[in-house]
Amino acid sequence: MKKLIIGIVGASILALGAIFVVGQQSNAKGERGPGFGHGHRGGPGKMLKGLDLTEEQKTKVKEIFEAGKTNVEPLMEQMKANRGKMHELGADGTFDQAAVEALANEQGSITAKLIVEKERAKAQVFAILTDQQKAKAAELRTKFEERIKDRKPFGKAPAGGEF
Repeated sequence: MKKLIIGIVGASILALGAIFVVGQQSNAKGERGPGFGHGHRGGPGKMLKGLDLTEEQKTKVKEIFEAGKTNVEPLMEQMKANRGKMHELGADGTFDQAAVEALANEQGSITAKLIVEKERAKAQVFAILTDQQKAKAAELRTKFEERIKDRKPFGKAPAGGEF
């Protein structure tokens, strides 16, 4: 029994270590992870894998993402700079509401621009899909939303009968 427990703990530690190693790896361009933009887990490319794109479609999608990248990168840099400024605010123990509001408004504006770029790229990608691929994409989206809906919220205690 002890050997089994030790084996399970060892395998868990090994798996957890592998997850951290993979998460820290960078691609050839020095970017972290496979996403398109900041904070995306897999990005749109992950959904496109199940659509059986032709080589021509894959090339067009890559072009769309590369074109979008030139618009998104400066916005991401602005977001990063603003986060740095936000961390500095209040560090001396004083609260400057006007400065915080100005940075918050700027972050909101940048976020809106990022959403526009994401939706532009999505529309361009969907424009090159066949009707069958669009139907498959809708099916994959529905399955994804169902999985998300079934998740339990992080940090919330289960209700009475769920324990």
